[in-house]
Amino acid sequence: MNQTGKTKNMIVTTMFMALTVVMMFTPLGTLRLPVVSVTIAHIPTIVAALVLGLKQGIMVSLSFALTSMFIAIISPTSVLDPFFANPLISVLPRVLIPVTTYYVSRLFKKDSKVGIMVSTLLGNLTNTFGVYTMLYLIYAQAILEQSGNSAVSLIIGAISTSTLIKSVIVVLIVTPTVMALRRVIKK
Repeated sequence: MNQTGKTKNMIVTTMFMALTVVMMFTPLGTLRLPVVSVTIAHIPTIVAALVLGLKQGIMVSLSFALTSMFIAIISPTSVLDPFFANPLISVLPRVLIPVTTYYVSRLFKKDSKVGIMVSTLLGNLTNTFGVYTMLYLIYAQAILEQSGNSAVSLIIGAISTSTLIKSVIVVLIVTPTVMALRRVIKK
């Protein structure tokens, strides 16, 4: 890649990072539905991994992860939020989103719509199951003590109510976005 290409790549990566931070601090990052709130602030991470590459996806995911940790420290709102001050909860699973997304996408043809959809879905699920697995492994007892409910019941409740909805929404947003950005980049 020439210097102009590297500069454009860096600018687009920075724009995705800024978009992620804006989404994390505004209602843009959360879809409020009648039954559940769905976090979609990781969408720029998935798009960056699919359009720009693994390194750029990781940079964007770090902006998501560190912002999540910062928010957990300064303004926790739910019973689980304080646990996100731990980077094993807020950072590690989020850094794995672009890794899963990128490598799954490589199993498909470059411009495969199915490949985009499958890699997006698995990147999204990496976030969901990564975070909840770490919460359980590290804080199961603390969750029980603070909420009066077992960690398993809280986590299963959170996963069952929002995962399907969030997965569909994320795939529906990311797929056309990636396809359009890839067309623009080719030109």
